[in-house]
Amino acid sequence: MATILVVDDDPIIAQVVAATLTRVGHVVHMHDSGFGLAVAVHRFRPDVVVLDVNMPGLSGTRSLDAAAGLNPNYRLETRVLLDSGAPADELRQLATRVGAHGSLAKPVRPSEIAEAVRACLSTPCRRLGVA
Repeated sequence: MATILVVDDDPIIAQVVAATLTRVGHVVHMHDSGFGLAVAVHRFRPDVVVLDVNMPGLSGTRSLDAAAGLNPNYRLETRVLLDSGAPADELRQLATRVGAHGSLAKPVRPSEIAEAVRACLSTPCRRLGVA
């Protein structure tokens, strides 16, 4: 069982992700914007942050900048799984470029969510860096 922080401004997507991960035994917390992201990470100390790349308060590379700042700000070890409505290939390339632990292209099926988090949890933590 892992602790997961789902950060997405779309309540339907956030609920689907949270329900899916809860069903497979994870503890899930939700946050609906980029505002206060570091505080939420500090509070919940997640093993994985599922981070929407585009949302109010943080869009595009600003979301990635925030994710990159998670470890140094609070000296936490966490993994980041990016999610976005961008084409899957484009999102995978972005995740690879910034050092994220994986990606989920929306719309996403519940089986993909659980598998992506499982794979993410099997990788060592590392710091993101926006290129």
